[in-house]
Amino acid sequence: MKTEELLEKYFDGQTTCEEERALRRFFASNRVPEHLEVYRPLFICIDREAETFRQTQKEEIVPAKQPETAPKPTRLYRLYYLTTGIAAALLLCIGIAVLLPHATTDHTGYAIIDGHYCDDPQLVQAKALEALRNVGFTDKELKETITLPNILP
Repeated sequence: MKTEELLEKYFDGQTTCEEERALRRFFASNRVPEHLEVYRPLFICIDREAETFRQTQKEEIVPAKQPETAPKPTRLYRLYYLTTGIAAALLLCIGIAVLLPHATTDHTGYAIIDGHYCDDPQLVQAKALEALRNVGFTDKELKETITLPNILP
């Protein structure tokens, strides 16, 4: 296949890996025609990137050595971590137990009357009824309020 056809196929995204390697080898050689020299930097750069990628893949395959002299935790350290964990859990439980009764205190059925807290149900009910009576209007008051002078008889 001619190099121009292979380039056309490459730019259409239809080349195989082997065809791309052949293009990279061709542009790395010294026998590139003058009219194709503009593509040389592109394929040289791609070839370098492929080489870098292959090297990093080889480095990742080699497992990193673990230090052989890593100290193993002793019984004293295990006991220390165990006791601190238990102490933290107990402290958390005690804190929850102390706060729980305060959180469950029920303050339902109260009102603020004249800026004061009131939880007496009879007083709250009496004040509510008084407020409802004060809000009520008679039919005559409603008619006077709604009727505009000179519009309705």
